Amino acid sequence: MLINAASGMTGQYLLDRSRRRLGTKRETYSQRGVAAGEIEKEVFWDAVTVDVMKQWRTIHIPITMAFGVLGLAHILSILFFWQWQ
Repeated sequence: MLINAASGMTGQYLLDRSRRRLGTKRETYSQRGVAAGEIEKEVFWDAVTVDVMKQWRTIHIPITMAFGVLGLAHILSILFFWQWQ
């Protein structure tokens, strides 16, 4: 669970950073008057990074939900069997 939590925080940071960087680069190139096709070539790897991070989320969220359900089941089983001997 700790690895999943650390992965979530790191992934969120990287996704936000990648989105900001992509937006900044596009805006900078646009202000310089670079053609749209050339802008897309220049920001290709940043766009790939954003796409990879989005794919990471599709895997990470179900794992997080599974840990949440297992944690809740653990807590409920403790409360249910508290007095059982």
